[in-house]
Amino acid sequence: MDIKEYEKVIKLNYEEYCKHLQKKYGLPKDNYFTSNWSPIQRIKRTKDGLVIHHIMEDRAIMLANKKFASKCPSEWQYPNNLVYCDLLEHMLLHILICENPHVDKKQNQAVGFGGIINFLVPELNDVYSGWITKEEWRLNTHKLIINNQNVYFDLLKRFKKHFPKYEQYLYRSFSEISPKPNILHWTRENDKELFLKIKEL
Repeated sequence: MDIKEYEKVIKLNYEEYCKHLQKKYGLPKDNYFTSNWSPIQRIKRTKDGLVIHHIMEDRAIMLANKKFASKCPSEWQYPNNLVYCDLLEHMLLHILICENPHVDKKQNQAVGFGGIINFLVPELNDVYSGWITKEEWRLNTHKLIINNQNVYFDLLKRFKKHFPKYEQYLYRSFSEISPKPNILHWTRENDKELFLKIKEL
């Protein structure tokens, strides 16, 4: 998503934006999980730089995780409840969830926030600081958004404005949350310059 597209969708609500992305990229040809909760690999489009977002994550967290997904209705994994998106579009989806969570969301879950502060922001911080991953599928997702740092900063600014108490979690590196930090060849020290820019937003 470049800045021109962001400016066109900035006023859409969550439901409208999901429909916009489904129209833009199309729907998956199958469910996200099999009947025994194994991910169906053929629906993934990381070769195109796209990831999959679960629309029902405005109701419950981590629906791509078997442990959490298996406790929710299986229809939440159907193609009509999935959205292809690039990493910046994914971040906007989660911001929209944070801004307006579904009325029927699970009461003990802070929907939207975990996806931003535990996954998207740490990875994007590293990407926009110069990190080059050795994982081909992940590199494809980075290449698709690498020239749109201005959109990332706009998204961060929006998040900071609406949720100032979460700002402390925006200064994180992927190396801090990765289960294999030693293979990243990267640390938060490499993100220092970017962190200063985030603080000024």
